[in-house]
Amino acid sequence: MTDPKQPTGKPGRTSVPTEALLRAVRDASERLTRFSRSPEVRREAGNVAQAVGKLLDAIRRSGAEKER
Repeated sequence: MTDPKQPTGKPGRTSVPTEALLRAVRDASERLTRFSRSPEVRREAGNVAQAVGKLLDAIRRSGAEKER
């Protein structure tokens, strides 16, 4: 018998929408660009933040095109 309190799917796992997850990654990368002491980490974190931002824009544009 299944536990009625347990959601379907894998137990103990939280489902996070793609956009929310990507925003969290971008925000964390942006924080690293400000707070890391390593110039290399700051540079690479900036690259990640920029790439994830572009990916989020593409996802949003794709969703807008589907609605037309």
